[in-house]
Amino acid sequence: MHAFHQTLLPSSSIHHSLFLPNFTPSTIYPLPKSINENVPDVKVIGNLIVAGGEILRVFEIREFQRYPDLDHIQNGNVDGDEEMEEGEERLGDGFFDDGHSKRDPVQLETRRKLHLLAQYELNGTITGLSALRTIESSVDGLDRLLVSFQHAKMALLEWSRGSISTVSLHTYERCSQMISGDLQTYVPMLRTDPLSRLAVLSLPEDSLAVLPVLQEQSELDMIEGYARDVPYSPSFVLSLSDVSPRLRNLQDLLFLSGFHSPTLALLYSPLHTWSGRYQSIKDNFCLEIRTIDLSSGGTYPLLTSVTGLPSDSLYLVACPAQLGGVMLVTSTGLVHIDQSGRVIGTSVNAWWSYATALKSDHQSESRKISLEGSKCLFVNERDMLLILQNGDTHQVRFEMDGRNVGQIKIDESTSTVPPPSSVVIAGDKALFVGSAEGDSLLAKINEDREALLNGDQSVKKEEVKDDMDVDWDEDLYGDMNDPSNAGLANGYQKENTGPAKISVSTYDVLEGVGKIMDIEFGIAATDQGTRTYPQLVAISGGSKKSTLNVFRRGIPITKRRRFNELSSSEAVWFLPIDRPSAQKFKDIPDSGRTTMLFSTERNATRIFALSNKANPEQIGRINGKTLNAAPFFQRSCVMHVTAAEVTLLDNNGKPIQVICPKSDLSPISSASISDPYIAIRRLDGSVSFFVGDTVARTVTEVPVAGEGFETPKCQAIEVFSDTTGIYRTFEPAQPAISVDAPSMETAINASRGTQWLSLLTDRGELQIRSLPDLKVVLQSDGLGSSAPTFTDELVDGVLKDEDIEDEVKQMVFCPIGKGNVRPHLLALHQSGRLNAYEAQPRFTVDSSSQTRRSLAVRFRKVHTQLLPISGGSTRLPYTIIPFDEIEGITGAFITGEKPHWIVSSDAHPLRTYALKQAAMSFGKTTHLGGKGEYFIRIEDGSFICYLPPTLNTDFAIPCDRYDMDRIYTSIAFDPTSAHYVGAASITVPFQAYDEEGEIQIGPEGENLIPPTNQRSTLELFSQGSDPWRVIDGYDFDQNEEVLCLESVTLESPGGEGGYRDFIAVGTGFNFGEDRATRGNTYIFEIVETVGKGGKAAGSGWILKLRAKDPARNPVSAISHINGYLLNSNGPKIYVKGFDDDQQLMGLAFLDVQIYATSIKVFKNFILVSDLYKSFWFVSLQEDPYKLTTISKDLQSVSPVVTDFLVHEGQLTFISNDREGNMRMLDFDPTDPDSLNGERVLLRTEYHTGAPVTTSKVIARRKTAEEEYAPQTQIIYGKSDGALTTLVSVKPARFKRLQLVSDQLVRNAQHVAGLNPKAFRAVQNDLLPKPLSKGILDGTLLSHFALQPSNRQKEMMRQIGTDAVTVASDIAALGGFW
Repeated sequence: MHAFHQTLLPSSSIHHSLFLPNFTPSTIYPLPKSINENVPDVKVIGNLIVAGGEILRVFEIREFQRYPDLDHIQNGNVDGDEEMEEGEERLGDGFFDDGHSKRDPVQLETRRKLHLLAQYELNGTITGLSALRTIESSVDGLDRLLVSFQHAKMALLEWSRGSISTVSLHTYERCSQMISGDLQTYVPMLRTDPLSRLAVLSLPEDSLAVLPVLQEQSELDMIEGYARDVPYSPSFVLSLSDVSPRLRNLQDLLFLSGFHSPTLALLYSPLHTWSGRYQSIKDNFCLEIRTIDLSSGGTYPLLTSVTGLPSDSLYLVACPAQLGGVMLVTSTGLVHIDQSGRVIGTSVNAWWSYATALKSDHQSESRKISLEGSKCLFVNERDMLLILQNGDTHQVRFEMDGRNVGQIKIDESTSTVPPPSSVVIAGDKALFVGSAEGDSLLAKINEDREALLNGDQSVKKEEVKDDMDVDWDEDLYGDMNDPSNAGLANGYQKENTGPAKISVSTYDVLEGVGKIMDIEFGIAATDQGTRTYPQLVAISGGSKKSTLNVFRRGIPITKRRRFNELSSSEAVWFLPIDRPSAQKFKDIPDSGRTTMLFSTERNATRIFALSNKANPEQIGRINGKTLNAAPFFQRSCVMHVTAAEVTLLDNNGKPIQVICPKSDLSPISSASISDPYIAIRRLDGSVSFFVGDTVARTVTEVPVAGEGFETPKCQAIEVFSDTTGIYRTFEPAQPAISVDAPSMETAINASRGTQWLSLLTDRGELQIRSLPDLKVVLQSDGLGSSAPTFTDELVDGVLKDEDIEDEVKQMVFCPIGKGNVRPHLLALHQSGRLNAYEAQPRFTVDSSSQTRRSLAVRFRKVHTQLLPISGGSTRLPYTIIPFDEIEGITGAFITGEKPHWIVSSDAHPLRTYALKQAAMSFGKTTHLGGKGEYFIRIEDGSFICYLPPTLNTDFAIPCDRYDMDRIYTSIAFDPTSAHYVGAASITVPFQAYDEEGEIQIGPEGENLIPPTNQRSTLELFSQGSDPWRVIDGYDFDQNEEVLCLESVTLESPGGEGGYRDFIAVGTGFNFGEDRATRGNTYIFEIVETVGKGGKAAGSGWILKLRAKDPARNPVSAISHINGYLLNSNGPKIYVKGFDDDQQLMGLAFLDVQIYATSIKVFKNFILVSDLYKSFWFVSLQEDPYKLTTISKDLQSVSPVVTDFLVHEGQLTFISNDREGNMRMLDFDPTDPDSLNGERVLLRTEYHTGAPVTTSKVIARRKTAEEEYAPQTQIIYGKSDGALTTLVSVKPARFKRLQLVSDQLVRNAQHVAGLNPKAFRAVQNDLLPKPLSKGILDGTLLSHFALQPSNRQKEMMRQIGTDAVTVASDIAALGGFW
């Protein structure tokens, strides 16, 4: 059997982050200014690079100013006073002085937000990020990015032509340290010199890969026998044992600033120890500071050496040059080591004296904090921010004794941030906290200092003065606290030079799913218990709290009311026409208030006047099918286009002027309207362009190509406007951005923005012309050829003569986004292919090749997909309809056989969400007073709908997110009651017991942190309008933790058909090292309670304990088979029956090995996976009851989950281990290698990246009418927050897609130059070569759609198929549900 593996939800965890001041040109050149006055001016202060797993994201940090309370400002209430109630009269006319506070100007606050530029899914696991500047940086002023990957690889990247490009790739995977070294304990560390002279990557066996980086041209000229166009010298591997025999067991290293040559601080431990050996070996860590001098043949002089450092040392932090030295962070305290070797320490808890003999200051022991998993960074010269594993932040103060550090003090926690996985300073007074457990944070660093006078005279706090207490000096010379006096008073200047108080406040939140603990499929229910739609619930989080992510199938159609008048509408236009009789709404501006409706049905169009009434009033009817209708002449008229004519209508739908009368010409096929321009295209490809005169209120035709030139035949035409300011032009002789003089039309309506005319000719050439002069500013063949990026490339107009195989059916320029919108170009092809390009600003151009004005825009493809077309010809054609401001979302909707939403946001890429049923018409409307309402006609009827306010569209799958107060580890869905049950884990002090059950007393001390343990509770969640509220629960015993939670179907005499659904729980006790563990099996039922008067306020659902079955070992896995309970008990597997709904009775058992991690059932077969001994294939016999081992895997692997994959009568096993490797195995007794079926046969090994944490198997049906599913589909939740899936593939389709994969490996350009085939290969010493051809890589195949059409055609020619077939194959294997 063959399979297809793809990602449903990309990883959003962040493990590494880096701030680069100048990685993209937008940090050097100013951004385009928006024409919209309500949009503030934006400045880019730097770039933020974040990485997690295989995902690399590049952000801009944008800074702008806004009013502190934007809602009050928008309502005209600048002073922030409370709004006046209706009928209240405001006293005074504003002339008289109402007091000093009324005259204070409104202070704008500075805000920063993250703006996503690009996101890449690499063919390697990222292990580090670092900054570099090369020789080229002095030319273009841009920083370079150095990325390290698993298996000892480094890639040097730069920003070029709107995307990341690879400069070089350095691999060390074949060096002796990687081949024979200990890879189990290897932790890669990437470090670069502050002056970018050197980069090092740690290798196994205490070695370093050293990459010298050239900074001057003279250094490049000195190199002989090496390429002169690379910015680095040949790299080499340095063994630390050659530098010093004591350098063993490297713990951490970093470069220090302020030295003439690159200088490294190395933290290592020559001898190993642990807490049980502290009496004999303690303080085994050492620190050495060495200079790397490559100019003299490679010498490494020792500057400082310190021994006897604490045994619980964790990592190093470089101190600022003004402070000097390094900070050593241990689990129990902080240590400062200066360049002379002087050591100053402070302890944060009383365990310091147990772990080290080093003297320290004990004043901060009362904080009682633990520094494992903490992060530190300096925010100024003498203050450091300490962020604990749970997100609590503490300020660390360095008090000086002369020029040396005298004392280190740790303050109380001032603020809280997400649990950190990486922390980096993100510009001036800002930091970014990346989290692997959920949302990350861009935060502001607040420094509040006490005001001091020069001469160390303290300024007393201002006292509240009585009315009679008048200071005549202040009356004459002004208040010294007044900012207008420049802080001068009594000859002294007030300065904020006192001790700083550091706190953190939020700038922006980068949402992420984080580590997935468990997933469960269920069905949403209303308050009345009605089942509505399926959903997938994923628990994410870990150390502090959990988030419940409820993923939906798509954006739900939430209906508000029916619109029966449009029950047969084929297309609708809701228009904001200025009509005196129209009703006004407070929160809706006139430009967004829909007052007229055009609905086309068959060969006629009806016109309605809209109001807040239930039924609209029909005011007109037009013969002919409407192609387009839009406001005209400042929303006073309507421009209406049919296939026969173009007509200007008044605000009551009556004709005013026939712009293009009926004629014998080819009928009109499409039209684009943007006041005051109209462009129409006929079926033969001819184009007509009309311009309206607002003053004379007339419309005349204007030739597009000018007098004497013929307008080319076109596939598509579009007139569009831009309010973002991104559409700008370069002048022909200089690379500066032009500022055009505003025309009369622009002056009349500045909010309309700049306007442009776009033509896509029959030869595939895209032309963009500026309006009103109709001059060509862009020519490119990139849109017709589906190029990844294109700009103004055909300056000479030369175009290759090639046949256009897949014409563009519709071309739409529209903004997409949430908050700050981005301009996009959407192109819909005849084959159903949808390409989405983002218009990104260009800042530089080669002026020597420019002979005309050139558009300063680069179009970059950000999304592509194939819309399904049944039977080869569309039964319901696709149409792109832009919309704006539906619940704050601006985007587009595609009507047709498989409709889609197209949305985006600032910090996340463009997303498309499909609807389950076909949509015939769509339009945004506000006539009922709602800002987030829209009309849609689907198979169920015509409705006014709205988007749920809790809907999150930032991820690849739409979801609702709920932040919980506790940590949840497992979740299960009860089908009978439609309720979810979750297992919460509560951190409690650990209590040790002896064998007799007596409490053991450990070390006692005032500031000792007690050891902690986890204690679980079982909680029942509510459904309906107030979901995920805990309505009932069950507390387990002390030290008892839930290990597994499942919904099971067991035999029950009172159930329908003899079966009933229950909740089964397996637990284990953690008693520490000195007492044997045990466990329990619980059976719960969710029952409904009824109040005294029937179903009243006292009614509800509760958890009822049906049975408790003690076990001698932990119950780590649980399931059900044929109405019996199947659970593990240490090294055994038991089958038990539920006797009379009261107790569990043992029926059969089987001895397995050490620790069962999962039990999966398919019909009468069982898969039992073991943490160290792979898995067993078992069957259940009922007469008599017996578990029989059919086969097992004899290799020593560590599977986390093992599942069945079924495809039309065939069965295979899929195993996932702790290293992120997927293995496909078959049971084939006829194969001689199977030893008569006693062992399963390994067919394929495939590396998936991050390890899998949980899995669910669902039925996969081709149609909803199928009673029995022909195949299964496996959904995986991963530790990096990703959701992936595995489906089976037919042999013919697999062979075709395997050939496509081979073509992509060889011909496609991969970011960082990484080999996708090598990334998926698994090293197996028992095999001569990797078994990697049984599972298709969906991530690699997704790059096929991003290739240009000519490259696709060339690859398909070698395979013998076509691009549409390949795209259809990939689409058929994608998705789930």
